[in-house]
Amino acid sequence: MLPSKRPSDAAEPESGDGGGGAKRPKLGEPESATSADRNGAAPPPPPQEIDEDLHSRQLAVYGRETMRRLFASDVLVSGLNGLGAEIAKNLALAGVKSVTIHDVKNVEMWDLSGNFFLSEDDIGKNRAAACVAKLQELNNAVLISALTEELTTEHLSKFQAVVFTDIGLDKAYEFNDYCHNHQPPISFIKSEVCGLFGSVFCDFGPNFTVLDVDGEDPHTGIIASISNDNPALVSCVDDERLEFQDGDLVVFSEVHGMAELNDGKPRKVKNARPFSFSIEEDTSSFGIYVKGGIVTQVKEPKVLCFKALRDAMRDPGEFLLSDFSKFDRPPVLHLAFETLDKFRKDYGRYPAAGCEEDAQSFLKTAAAINEASVDRKLDTIDEKLFQQFASGSRAVLNPMAAMFGGIVGQEVVKACSGKFHPLYQFFYFDSVESLPTYPLDPQDLKPSNSRYDAQVSIFGSKLQKKLEEANSFVVGSGALGCEFLKNLALMGVSCSSKGKLTITDDDIIEKSNLSRQFLFRDWNIGQAKSTVAATAASAINPSLHIDALQNRACPDTENVFHDTFWEGLDVVINALDNVNARMYMDMRCLYFQKPLLESGTLGAKCNTQMVIPHLTENYGASRDPPEKQAPMCTVHSFPHNIDHCLTWARSEFEGLLEKTPNEVNSFLSNPAQYAAAMRKAGDAQARELLERVSECLDKERCNTFDDCISWARLKFEDYFSNRVKQLTFTFPEDAATSMGAPFWSAPKRFPRALHFSAADPSHLNFIMAASILRAESNGVAIPEWAKNTTKLADVVKKIAVPTFEPKKGVNIVTDEKASNLSSTSVDDVAVIDDLLAKLQEYAKRLPPGFQMKPIQFEKDDDTNFHMDLIAGLANMRARNYSIPEVDKLKAKFIAGRIIPAIATSTAMATGLVCLELYKVIARGHPVEDYRNTFANLALPLFSMAEPVPPKVIKHKDMSWTVWDRWSIKGDLTVAELLQWFADKGLTAYSISCGASLLYNNMFPRHKDRLTKKVADVAKEVAKVDIPEYRRHLDIGVACEDDDENDVDIPLVSVYFR
Repeated sequence: MLPSKRPSDAAEPESGDGGGGAKRPKLGEPESATSADRNGAAPPPPPQEIDEDLHSRQLAVYGRETMRRLFASDVLVSGLNGLGAEIAKNLALAGVKSVTIHDVKNVEMWDLSGNFFLSEDDIGKNRAAACVAKLQELNNAVLISALTEELTTEHLSKFQAVVFTDIGLDKAYEFNDYCHNHQPPISFIKSEVCGLFGSVFCDFGPNFTVLDVDGEDPHTGIIASISNDNPALVSCVDDERLEFQDGDLVVFSEVHGMAELNDGKPRKVKNARPFSFSIEEDTSSFGIYVKGGIVTQVKEPKVLCFKALRDAMRDPGEFLLSDFSKFDRPPVLHLAFETLDKFRKDYGRYPAAGCEEDAQSFLKTAAAINEASVDRKLDTIDEKLFQQFASGSRAVLNPMAAMFGGIVGQEVVKACSGKFHPLYQFFYFDSVESLPTYPLDPQDLKPSNSRYDAQVSIFGSKLQKKLEEANSFVVGSGALGCEFLKNLALMGVSCSSKGKLTITDDDIIEKSNLSRQFLFRDWNIGQAKSTVAATAASAINPSLHIDALQNRACPDTENVFHDTFWEGLDVVINALDNVNARMYMDMRCLYFQKPLLESGTLGAKCNTQMVIPHLTENYGASRDPPEKQAPMCTVHSFPHNIDHCLTWARSEFEGLLEKTPNEVNSFLSNPAQYAAAMRKAGDAQARELLERVSECLDKERCNTFDDCISWARLKFEDYFSNRVKQLTFTFPEDAATSMGAPFWSAPKRFPRALHFSAADPSHLNFIMAASILRAESNGVAIPEWAKNTTKLADVVKKIAVPTFEPKKGVNIVTDEKASNLSSTSVDDVAVIDDLLAKLQEYAKRLPPGFQMKPIQFEKDDDTNFHMDLIAGLANMRARNYSIPEVDKLKAKFIAGRIIPAIATSTAMATGLVCLELYKVIARGHPVEDYRNTFANLALPLFSMAEPVPPKVIKHKDMSWTVWDRWSIKGDLTVAELLQWFADKGLTAYSISCGASLLYNNMFPRHKDRLTKKVADVAKEVAKVDIPEYRRHLDIGVACEDDDENDVDIPLVSVYFR
C-alpha cells in the first residue's frame, strides 16, 4: 500500500512520436482478440478458471481478460544473471503460460551477488539449468524450462515476447529484425544492468495496440445541469471533483429532458474544470435539460509504431526521463552503453574495475563513436561519469537488478496483454550518487573470490565490511519484506558475526500471499511469515545473521524493542501496509535518531521516501488528506454508486451475522450484567441493540433450515421492497426540500421496489447465501439440497409474505452530517425495561447452553458464501436505485478493501530503497545525494526528487528541527525546569508526560508541585513506571516567547539519574 504523498500520476505517458509515434484506431474498433492477435499476443484462450484465492490482488490490478492473456503467453528470458533471474521470477509470479530461461554460460562465484536462485553448489553448472527447479517452485501452473544451446532465430518463433539481458548489439540487431518482421510480431526487450547504470529498450512491432493505457477505471460525473448552447456547458454536482481532461471522450446516459445526449455517441471534452466542462456539441435545438444524467469517460485504444533496434539506435527519439536533475543524462548513457558494446567486441571482456588503462581506452572509444554520430553528437563527454560507468560495468548489482527486473517484468506483461502503456522505446537510469563520498582505491575494488566481488568492484571492500557489520531492522515480512530480505542477503547486509538483521511480523502466510511474496511456498500456508522468510533468506546467503520475531511493532511491544535494541540499530527499513504502523515507526526513528527507509505500493504504482536524521523531514511531516467518507444517510437511504451499496452490504452482513449474535451471546452468558449495562446506557442505540437481540431470539429464531429460508425471504422483502416503499412514501418522486428545490435531485437517485421472483437467479442466489449463513450462525444443520436452486425455489414459493403498508410520521435521516441513524425517544428507558423483560422470557424457550455462532467476514474463501451474500445485498440494492451492478470479484475488491498488488512494482520499490541503503551505511552523503521516488509502471512514469529538508524553527540565537532533542542533566524540580527555559528567553507554561498534565500555570493547585522533582511528579500524577535501567524522563513542554507567541520546541529529556 502506498504510504503517502503521491504526486499526480495523470501525466501523459511517453509516446515518442518522433519517427513513428502513436495513432488512434477508429473508435468503434473492438478491444478484443483482433488487437491482441495483431500485437503478436496470444489470442485469449477459452475461458478458464482463475484461482481467485491465489491471484486476487493481481486480478484487482489486471482484471480477468488480461490474466487470461497472460495464461496463454510463452516468454523467453535469455541471460540468467541477476537481472534475468529477477525478470523470470516476476513473470512466474504473474502467471504466464511458460517461461523458457536461456543461457550458455556457467555459474561463477561472481554471479552469487545478483542471482538469488544460485548457491556455491551451483558453480560450474549452466546458469539456466541451475535455476529451473527453484524458479518452478514459485508457481507450479507456469511451465519452466531451460535452453542451454546457442540461440537462433528459429528458437524465437514460439514466443509472444523475448527478453535479452546479456547480448551484444550485433546479435540483438539480428534477433530484433526477426521479431520485428515476424507475423505476428514478437515483442522484443533488451535490458542491461552495468553496475549503477541500467537500460531498457522495447520494440513491440510496427503496429502495437494498447487496449488500456493506464489501467484506471473510466472517470464519471453526476450531472447537475446542461445548457442549450454551442458549445454546451455541462455542470456536475460538487460531490467530487471531475477528473476529465481536455480532449477526453465522454458518453451520456440517464439524462432527462435533453434525451438527445443519451445516444451513446462519444463527445469530446474541452475547457475542463473541477466541476464543469464543455462538449463540442451544439445543443441549442435539443430538449431542455430537466434532471439526472451520468457522464462517463470513454477509454480509447492506442496504436504505437515501434522502430526496430538498429533504427532506434541511430535515431532514439525522446527518452523517458526519471530524474529531472539529470534531464541531459539519457543521451550520455545511450553513448555509454553503445561504447561498452564496442569495447567488449574489441577486447572480448568488460573494462576492469579501477583500471586506468581500460578507462582511457573506454573514453577513446566513446569519443570515436560520438564523432561519428553526426545527428546526436554530444558537445562534451563527461569523463568522470564514463570512467565510473566503465569501472563497474561488469557487475549486475542486486538493487539495480531488482529495480529493472520490475520494470522489464511489467513491460513483458504489457507485450502479452495490451494492458498499460509500453515504455517507448529507451529508458536509461543511473544512481552514481550511491557511490561513497570518499575516493576509492583501485586495490580496494579487486576480486577476492567472494560472493560479494561484483558489489565490491563498485563500492570497495571498506563499504562491504560496513554492510556486513550493520545492525538492521526490517518491519514487515509480506511482499515488500520478502523482496527486502532477498536484496539484503545478496548485498551481504548483516552477514557477519558483528552484524544482525532483525525482522518482525505478527502475520501468518495465506494462499493469496503466494502470487507476490516469493519466499513463501504453498506448504508454508499457516506458518509465521517472519520465520519462513528468514529461513528462505538464509538459504540465499548462509552467512546472514538474522533474528525472526512475531511481534507487532507498537507501544505494547516496547519491552521487546526496548531502548537498548533501538540504540544499537544502524538503519530501519519499513515493509508495512498501513499508515498507523508507519507513523509509529516514524515516531520511534525520530526519537532514537535512526534512518528510516520507507516504501509502499498500490497496484502498478510505488513510492519511496528516505527519512534521514537531521537531513530530511520525517514521514509524518506531511500526510495525504483522509479518504472522503460517504455520509451515513447516503449509504443507508440515498446511494448513488456501487461503493455505497457495498459499504451498506458489508455493514448489514456484520450486523446480522457477527454483531447481533455476539450481543445475543453476551446476554445469554450473563443476563443480569447485560441488563445492567443496557439500563446504564439508556439511550437509543441501547434500545436498538435490544430490539435486534429480541427479534433474533423471538420472531426471527430459526430451528430448521426451512426457517432460515423463510428468514432470508422476508429479509429480501424488507430490504428491497418494504424499505423502498416506505422511503418513497415519505419522500415521493415530486417531493421538495424546505427551500422548494426538488428533493430527488442529483446526486440522489429515486428508487423502485423489487418484486421477488424465484425465476430470477440473482434473487435465488441471495436466498441461498443468506439462508446458509443464517443456519450456520444459529447452529442449524444445512441439508444437502441447500445449494439446489430448484428445491430452494419450491420452498420459497410456499412462504407467506405479509403485505406491507407504509406508515406516516416515519423519521428518515437526511442530514449528511448525522453520525448515527438512531432517533432518541423519551420512552427509551421504558422500552429498554420492557425489552429486557421479554428477553428473559425468550431465553427460557432456548435449549440449555444455547449460544449463537458469530460469523466474522472472510473475503478470501470463495466457498463460505460470505461474498455471495454481500454481493447479493449490494446488487439488489443497486437494482433498487438503477445503479450498475458488479460481479462477485469486483464486489470482493471493494467490500473486502483489497489492496491491488503485483510483484513488479514491489520489486522496483525495494531496489530503489536498497540503492539508498548504500548511502545510509556509507554515511557522509549530503541531502542532495538522496532520492525519493514515485513511479507508475502502467504509464510508465518515474519521478525522482531530492528529499525535503526538515523545517527549521528559530528563536533568538537558537535553531532546531524535529530531529533535535533537548537534554537537561540533573534531578530538577519543576521550578528549576521553568527557570532553565526562562534563561533561554522562553516561558514554559505547561508540562506534560504522555497524556498527563504535570504542571500548568493556569491551575492554582499546581503551584504546590513547583518544589517537587519533575520525576517524582511524573510518578505521582502520570503513574509513570520508570525502569531502573532508564536514566531519563521524556516530557513535552509548551512555551511562549516574550510576545506571548507559542514556540514549538523539541522533546525534552530530563536525565535525573
